[in-house]
Amino acid sequence: MGINISQKVDQQIKDWNRRNTQAVSNKEKDLVYPVITISREFGALGAALAAEIGNLTGFEVWDREILGAIAEDLGSDVKLLETLDERRQEDIEDAVSGFMSDKHTNVNYIRSLFRTVKTIEEHGKSIIVGRGGNYICEKENSFHVRVVSPLKARISRYAERNGLNKTEAKELIEKKDNERADFIRRYFYKDLRNPSDYDLIINSGKFTLEQMARLVLDAYEMKLGKKVSKD
Repeated sequence: MGINISQKVDQQIKDWNRRNTQAVSNKEKDLVYPVITISREFGALGAALAAEIGNLTGFEVWDREILGAIAEDLGSDVKLLETLDERRQEDIEDAVSGFMSDKHTNVNYIRSLFRTVKTIEEHGKSIIVGRGGNYICEKENSFHVRVVSPLKARISRYAERNGLNKTEAKELIEKKDNERADFIRRYFYKDLRNPSDYDLIINSGKFTLEQMARLVLDAYEMKLGKKVSKD
């Protein structure tokens, strides 16, 4: 699995570098689709929604790939940075310096995470799952989604899919939800449950994946002011 993640990251870097060397008009350069970030409650189908949106748009989905790049090689974010022009590299370095000024633990991981996600944001046309993406991606048109679902529904779904009883599923879900909230509170000083931090909040207990993807894309297109077409 780790090898596949690493290969995917390397392939994306090659794709970006290839596109950057191609001669394109200024008009084409302006057609950069902003990233979509997806924050989610554990078991609320946030990752599945990202995959569905990726299928509809052709956007690259960054979920475990981000962790893979960081975990396998903390220099992976440097390779990503090299896919940008010098001015944008400097902008990201400045942003990292400001972000890291009052962080004292897990410095290398957080720095690598921040630079990786900011680089993905610069290229656009991507979906970033979790990792505090909505707090790292600050471009005006970046689109931030949170996926929620009633605890009871998440427990039933997770227990059935993973062969657990409901008590075990409830304990795991609550543990994961708390870990995610603690991560955001520790490094971003935010409450991820604050609705005003998102452009759109969707209850996955009320809609199918296809319906949720359509809702996200409709809202994304309205904010962007243009349609999104798959390459």
